[in-house]
Amino acid sequence: MIRAILIDDEKPATELLELKLKRLNMGVQVVAKFNQPEAAVEFIRMTPFDVLFLDIEMPRLNGFDLLAQFADFHFDVIFTTAYDQYAIRAFRVSALSYLLKPIEEHDLREALGRWQQKRIKQLQTPQIQLFHEHSSPKQAPQKIALPTNEGHEIIEIVNIVRCMADASYTHFYMNDGQKVMICRTLKEVEQALDPNGFVRVHQSHLINPQFLKKIVKQEGGYLLMSDGAQVPVTKQKRDWLIEQFHGLSRS
Repeated sequence: MIRAILIDDEKPATELLELKLKRLNMGVQVVAKFNQPEAAVEFIRMTPFDVLFLDIEMPRLNGFDLLAQFADFHFDVIFTTAYDQYAIRAFRVSALSYLLKPIEEHDLREALGRWQQKRIKQLQTPQIQLFHEHSSPKQAPQKIALPTNEGHEIIEIVNIVRCMADASYTHFYMNDGQKVMICRTLKEVEQALDPNGFVRVHQSHLINPQFLKKIVKQEGGYLLMSDGAQVPVTKQKRDWLIEQFHGLSRS
């Protein structure tokens, strides 16, 4: 939703502009219209909104003088005027756009699109920072909530031996022999357990290396887990695991 205020000393101009904004169907809400610019100053100061559509050549208080009433802007400005000699001055006051009357709808759409792109860029940095803060925690989680038919089962991640894919489902095999099946793909489970060191060793298998007992090269290669399961492993992952445990043995 784009909240807008329209200011023009001619009432037909604000009425027509509001009509065109509605016709564009870009989610613009006109929160107020003013045909006496001096009456808009206090409203602008007290009202949260996004874009000010502002005529320049107006009696008593022109568009530039109106903006001079504010120390800083909490909104963007799109000038609407019948005169093009003000363009340079308009952009000196950081106008988002400058539309000549009669305003064409494609120019109006472009100006609003420019505002949307600016808004996305403003939000992008804090959103990315927030994402990294939550996706890269200082300490790996100790428990995970598994969605079941009855609700959610809370389990200790250190007790998960391995996970196996079954179409859109994933089977969890626990150290105490318990089995849990959830309606989540193995890829989703892998993403959740990655901070805890789980390794995707095969298209359908994710393991906790803490429960790995043996790496077998014969018969195509497989991993023997502590629960007795023989888990298939790709050659690339098998060689990678061997390197990891060799590194541990030398330390």
